[in-house]
Amino acid sequence: MISAEQTIAGLQDALSLRRRVRSLVQLTGVAAVVTLVTILWLTEDGLPVRAQVGFAVIVVIGLLTMLGAARTLRRRGHLFARDRVIAGWIAAGFAVLLAAGLGLAGRGLLGLPIALAALGFLALTLHARRRLERRG
Repeated sequence: MISAEQTIAGLQDALSLRRRVRSLVQLTGVAAVVTLVTILWLTEDGLPVRAQVGFAVIVVIGLLTMLGAARTLRRRGHLFARDRVIAGWIAAGFAVLLAAGLGLAGRGLLGLPIALAALGFLALTLHARRRLERRG
């Protein structure tokens, strides 16, 4: 069993300069991508609806990523196990949305492998969650 002192000592690396710099680089990189995509989206005339939906999805995902990086910088800490599981669910959800978008944009089975992998991941996490609930 891990003592409280060992747990606190293990969290000290979460406050490191390296972690904060990495989050800052992520925040500025995503901000640049969101800015460029938004400028392209607003300045192009006559974009097809599929392109506009794609730009909107990129902007929303980018804004959510920026929010996560800003939260990490504000808290000066890393994600705990529960936060990582929630982040995995969010990533799988975005993968399903991306796959559906690819399937619709390509009017075919373009996004099927991604959708199957994401749905498999979601099923696996739900199965593991139920198994843990039965144990404890």
